[in-house]
Amino acid sequence: MQLKFLTSLFFIFFLFFFTNLRAQSSAIANLSNEEIEKKIDYYSNDHTKAWELINLYIKKSKKEKNNEALFYAYRYASMSSTYPSNINYADSALVIAKKANVKKILLDGYLNRGNINMAEEFYQKALDDILIANKLSQEYGNEYIFNKTIYIIAQNKIYLGQYEDAKKELVICLKFFKDNLQKQTSLGKNYQMYYVYSLMSLIDSNTKLGQFSENKALLKEAFDYLQENKLPQYVPYFISSEGTNAYYSKDYQTAISKLSEAIRLYNDQWEHNTEVFYLGLSYWNIGKKTLAIKYLEEIDKHYNKTKKLDPQFRSAYEILIKYYHSIGDTQKQLEYINKLMFLDRSYEKNFKYLYQRIVKEYDTTKLIAEKNRIENTLENQRTVFLTVSSLLVLGFLIFGFRIYREKQNYKKRFEEIIARQNKIHPAQENLITDPAETEYKQTFDYDYYNKIPGLNPIFVENILKQLEIFESENKFLDPQISQKMLSEELGTNSTYFSKIINSYKGKNFTLYINDLRLDYIIDHLKNDVKYINMDVKELASISGFSSTENFSDNFRRKFDLKPSVFIKMMKNNYKPDSV
Repeated sequence: MQLKFLTSLFFIFFLFFFTNLRAQSSAIANLSNEEIEKKIDYYSNDHTKAWELINLYIKKSKKEKNNEALFYAYRYASMSSTYPSNINYADSALVIAKKANVKKILLDGYLNRGNINMAEEFYQKALDDILIANKLSQEYGNEYIFNKTIYIIAQNKIYLGQYEDAKKELVICLKFFKDNLQKQTSLGKNYQMYYVYSLMSLIDSNTKLGQFSENKALLKEAFDYLQENKLPQYVPYFISSEGTNAYYSKDYQTAISKLSEAIRLYNDQWEHNTEVFYLGLSYWNIGKKTLAIKYLEEIDKHYNKTKKLDPQFRSAYEILIKYYHSIGDTQKQLEYINKLMFLDRSYEKNFKYLYQRIVKEYDTTKLIAEKNRIENTLENQRTVFLTVSSLLVLGFLIFGFRIYREKQNYKKRFEEIIARQNKIHPAQENLITDPAETEYKQTFDYDYYNKIPGLNPIFVENILKQLEIFESENKFLDPQISQKMLSEELGTNSTYFSKIINSYKGKNFTLYINDLRLDYIIDHLKNDVKYINMDVKELASISGFSSTENFSDNFRRKFDLKPSVFIKMMKNNYKPDSV
């Protein structure tokens, strides 16, 4: 009885499972090609489910004799498989594209195979296909493929270390994919994926260029977009970008934290050597050398397995050589030296080929200068040396001419100051010694003293005569003198006194006093050698200025010359009473 019950239960379970499986298979089989592609993209990190859908896509396309759909199915197969299957699927996709004779998939066929070859580090073959796709996309006006080729060419430039040029390309294709994000994904067109890829690559280029502030906004844009559009599979890649950004910012602890988090979050079949490499470098930089070496030896294991290594990981071998040298392991040191030499030869070969092709068929005007720099290093060094030398000579000539012109200007201003002083003092002497002039001055000039409305001309004359006495007795040398003090001493108020100074001296009270002090010190410098040998501080004190700075500022204001320069020129030209 119990056996019958168990048999019945098993039969019911099997019937339910089989029916459910058929229902699921039927549901999947009834999906449109676009829906299948969306599901493949969704399960990109689940290798088994993705391949179930890819195989379904291939069978469905063959059954329907839909070459365009079959091309895209093979393209997915090439992107989801490993070497050499991925190359075989890419070849099959291109064959179907040529057979279908549809321009847009023919373009995509070349582009896809170029992309796969590039991922496998067959850079020469990759660039051949990418440049064909770039050329055809321009001829056919296919903006989508054209911008995909720009993205992949940017990856070649990153390989070459030309991050500035790569960034320019990435900015162009990023804008295109971003502007078209609202367009519905159709067969072979995934704006969203290439928007994410372009954003990721632009952040990486900025990191290598040290443009960290730009990355702050780009990383926020990335995380916001991924969260809003439910794309968790890409999140670890941008966390890794944060880690690399931190490494180049020399924030090694943050780099270790972010890179480790990214490795934990990845849920795919790919090796993540970038994170391993920068973890090794970060640990090396904080002094944890043994741990660093463990990570960097993982890079070596990858090379041993694939016989390929991205140039950005080259420094791993430099550190391994340095480390094993430090501990005296010459066997290991020699092993890594040999590997590095082999890699360098490979890089050089790829570099020359890629560089010449990009220059010839894509970017002649932008890259020709760089090509010449690499091929003619010694000649360029000579040119730079001659240019720098010429600029230095020119700089010295310009500087010398400026010094000469400045000296001439100094001399001119010096002579003007001396000439002015020579005019002032003979006039004062004539004022005292010429009887005719004295008699003339005794005649009252009403119009002259009647310049200020509301002030009695006789009062004005009286103030001005007192000022003459004030000047002749050198009372302006008193550092405590002020407008209020002097006005009271002359028997007037500050307001009237200010009007008289402004009208008859042509300046305010402060400038009037300071100019008298400056004329006084110039006269003594001109006629008495002991003043020439005093420093600026002593001269400032003697002439009544409150500070050396105040003296120097007023000297430059009045004479457009530093007092130290004037004194030096006086020493060079000193002739008492005859300058």
